[in-house]
Amino acid sequence: MTVTHPHPTTEDLAVPPKRPAAFEWQVAVAIARRESIRLARASIVPLLVVVLMQGGSIRADILDLRPSSFNSPFAYLLLAATTLVVSHRAVTRSRRDGSEELLNTTPAAPRARTAGHLLAVLAPTTIAALTGLVLAWYMTQTTTVGSFVPSELAVGPLLVAGAGCLGVLLARMWPQRLTPYLACVAIAAMELSVNTPLLVGSGARWLAFWVEGSLWWLLPRHSTAHLVYLLGLIAMAAVGALLRHGLTRRLVTVAVASIAVTAGAAAAQMRQPQEEWKRANAMFADPASHQRCFERDGVNYCLFEEFTELGDHFAAMVGSVRAVVPERAWPSRVEVTQRVTALDFQYVGPAAEHLPHLPDMPRSRIRQPDDGAIHPGLEFSWSSVQEPGFGVQVASAAIGLPLVPDPKDGSVCLAAGQARAVLALWAGAHATDDAPAGLRWLVDQADPDRARPQGRSEHDAVLPIAEADVYGGFAVSFADIGLALRMLEVDGAAARIAERWELLTDPATTSLQLADVLGLEPPATGPPRDPFIGHMEPDIATLGPPCR
Repeated sequence: MTVTHPHPTTEDLAVPPKRPAAFEWQVAVAIARRESIRLARASIVPLLVVVLMQGGSIRADILDLRPSSFNSPFAYLLLAATTLVVSHRAVTRSRRDGSEELLNTTPAAPRARTAGHLLAVLAPTTIAALTGLVLAWYMTQTTTVGSFVPSELAVGPLLVAGAGCLGVLLARMWPQRLTPYLACVAIAAMELSVNTPLLVGSGARWLAFWVEGSLWWLLPRHSTAHLVYLLGLIAMAAVGALLRHGLTRRLVTVAVASIAVTAGAAAAQMRQPQEEWKRANAMFADPASHQRCFERDGVNYCLFEEFTELGDHFAAMVGSVRAVVPERAWPSRVEVTQRVTALDFQYVGPAAEHLPHLPDMPRSRIRQPDDGAIHPGLEFSWSSVQEPGFGVQVASAAIGLPLVPDPKDGSVCLAAGQARAVLALWAGAHATDDAPAGLRWLVDQADPDRARPQGRSEHDAVLPIAEADVYGGFAVSFADIGLALRMLEVDGAAARIAERWELLTDPATTSLQLADVLGLEPPATGPPRDPFIGHMEPDIATLGPPCR
C-alpha cells in the first residue's frame, strides 16, 4: 500500500529548488526545439532559390570568386524575408489563437518564451551556412580566378539570423499581422535605394545589409567591419526583444555594448576608399603602369593586375579562333589590352567628385579607344554571351571589320548581308564550346518576333555584336547569325572557306555567295528596309551607314 504524505518529507526538503534562471532556460530550449522545426520547414523553398541562383553562376566557363563572394548574399534575401515573417508569426501565434492569457499563468516567464523563439532562429541560420559551404565547394569545381572572401560569404547566413531576430523583436513591439510584411517592403525599398548609381560613391551605401559588389576592385568594402556591423545589429535585435519584458543589469550592459560595437563598425566601413579611387584614376590615365603584359603565340596580352589570372582563358579563346582562320590572313600584330572607361566606373553623382577624369568626360568616352587593339571588358564572370563577343572581336581583327564604334559619333556600321560579317560570327563562335549558345541567346533576347507583326523579316532585325558592354564596330542581321550557326554544322567548312578567303572577306561579297560555297540555304541579302535594333544603348552606340 502506498502512503501519500500531505506535507513535504525531509527527503523532499533535501533537494534544492531549481533556480528561476535554469527553469527559464529549459523552457526556452523546449520552445526552440519545437519552433526550429517550423522555421526549418519554411526554409525549404527559399533554400531551393539559393541553390538555383548560386548554382546558376557555375554555368560560366570561368568564375571569378571575388565578385561571387560579394554577390552571394543576394540569393539569401528571400530566405531572410521568409525567416522574418515566420518568426514574427511564431511569436504572435498565441495571440492569434487566444492562448496568450493561458500561457501567462504558467510559471515560465514571457522572457523565456521570447528567448526560445530567438534560439529557434539558429535552425535556418545553420541550414543557410551549411548550404553556403556546399555551394562554395561546388563553385571551386569549375575553372576559377581569384579567391573567396570569407567575411563576405558569411553575410548571407547572417542576414537570415538578423531577419529572424528582427521578426521576434517586431512581434514583441508590434504584433499586428501586417507588421512583418511591411518590414520586408521597407527593407526592400532601402536595399533598392542604396544599390543605385546615385549612392555608388557614398559611404552610407555600406550601411545596407547587402550591397551589390560587381565593382569589388574599385569600391572595396571593409568586409570585416561589415561583418562586425551585422553581428552588432543581430545582438541589438535580440537584446531589444528581451528588454521588452523588463530591464536587467546584464541585458542593459549587453545592449550598450552592442550599440557601441555596431556604431564603431558602421563608422569604420563608411570610410571612403581614397587610395582605391586614386588607383582608379591612374588606371584610367596611365593603364600601362598598372598592367602586366605577356606574349603567347605572337599575341601580346596586357591585363590589369586584378585580372591577370584571366590571361590563360583569353589566350585559349584567341587560339581557338585562330585555328579556323587561314594563317596567311592572320594579322602580324594582335594585341589584347584591357582599358578602363567611364562605363566600367559606373560613376555619377557624388562619386564623380573623387575621379577628376570623369566629371568632364564626354559620353563617348565610355567606349573603348580605337587603337587597333582588342579590349575585353572588365565585367565578369565570363558567360557564354561574352565569349562569342570576344571571339568575334578577334575574328574581326583578322577579317578587317571595325573593332569599335566610330570614335567621332559612336556609330556602328551596318554589315548585314555581307559574307565577311557572317565569317566573323562563325569564327568567333569557335572561341569556346559554349559560344554558339551565346549567339542563340542574343537572338532570343532581342526577340525578332516583336518586329514581325510590322511586316519585318529576320533580315530586318539587327544588333551590334557586344562583349558585355564593349561594343564592336559593326552590326549584323539575325539572318546573318542564323547562317553562321548553320555553318558550324558543316563538315570541312574551314577548309572550303580558307580556299576562298580573299573572295569571302571582300566587302562586296554577299552572304548569299557564302551560303552557295557551303551548299546552305540562301539567306536574305541587301540592306534592311526599316531595321529593328536590339541590344543597343542609343547613348553608347548608334546604327550608322553600311560598312565599307
